[in-house]
Amino acid sequence: MTSDNHIQNRAFQQDARAWADFTGTNYTAALRQMRSPLAQGLLGERVSARQLIATLNDHELIGAHDGDPILGENGYLSDSLWHFNGETDFIQLALITDMLRMFTPISGTSTPEVSSYSLKHTAEWFLSPHCPYVSNGRLIWAAASLGLPITDPDGAGPNLLIGVSEREHDYVRRMVGPGQTQPQADHYRPVGFEHLQTVLPQAAAGGPITGGWVRPVPVDEPAPFHDWLILQVGRNDVVGHLAGDYSAGIRDSDHRIARTPEELLAIFHEVSHTPAAYDAVVSSIAEWVRTGLSSAPVRTERLRGGAHEHQGWGAGDGTVERYEYMCPCGDGTIIEEHDNVPGFREHDVRIDCGKCRVEWRFVDGRSVRGWGLEPVAVSTA
Repeated sequence: MTSDNHIQNRAFQQDARAWADFTGTNYTAALRQMRSPLAQGLLGERVSARQLIATLNDHELIGAHDGDPILGENGYLSDSLWHFNGETDFIQLALITDMLRMFTPISGTSTPEVSSYSLKHTAEWFLSPHCPYVSNGRLIWAAASLGLPITDPDGAGPNLLIGVSEREHDYVRRMVGPGQTQPQADHYRPVGFEHLQTVLPQAAAGGPITGGWVRPVPVDEPAPFHDWLILQVGRNDVVGHLAGDYSAGIRDSDHRIARTPEELLAIFHEVSHTPAAYDAVVSSIAEWVRTGLSSAPVRTERLRGGAHEHQGWGAGDGTVERYEYMCPCGDGTIIEEHDNVPGFREHDVRIDCGKCRVEWRFVDGRSVRGWGLEPVAVSTA
């Protein structure tokens, strides 16, 4: 432990000395910044002042390479001078770096799409009040120090394109930006979003941050129905039109991913839709079932129900169970009943909705408790 503390203290001192020389500020004030809880790496390793300085000199795109600086406060190819206050400048760069760390970097074959100018505003909103202003140049500086892909779209600056997930950035921007419509689903939420929101105020209050954050290993959850439906986009029929609307809703985080047909039905009960759109849902599910890619029938949401005791009819007491589930169209119910009374043991399930009785049927060969539905169109196609 003593050796580790010595190594850490030496790193703090080296960084403080380098930052004080680079910014022309006091060594003690620089050391104080190096030791700030906000600068200890909330989503990764502690940011190194020496690495930040080296980035301005050596980076492939923004580095000066022993020449005149080509990154300034206002951005790339800007002659605006850096402004360091000697009290919070390094801390703010560390926070900007952590904010960028929460996004998934794009793959090496993808082209960056997110503007540094847009990202700088997102950083201001997310990091407020701990970092109320983020310059375009500092956002680019932090991104470059992280090794994120960066390109200059037109060769003129001052804005650059940063290689983070465009969908994740749109999610965060809508979550924290003033006047934004918040996402209705979280499939594009960056994995570090909630953790960083939690530890920021703790670090700002000077409290210890126990346990380093580790980026979770991505888990590829199977979504066979979603994958199939996305493939139908572009078809000139009701299924293709539904798939296009569904895909747009996923892209804009207006609703969650439908991994199964019943999840698609649940989504349509949560968002406003026309009768024609519901009919397209039924047609899509019927076609999906006919593909044979899945044999799982549709089960709808349980609304209410339970069991109660019954004194019976002379042969002993028992229980009666009644459960109500939402019908597929949402205007009626599916009623499941069980009479567990000696001499009167009956089990029944029925669709209590005129529209759904026409459009849906119970799958053969299943118990009453294990009932499942499929569109009538499956058997008539």
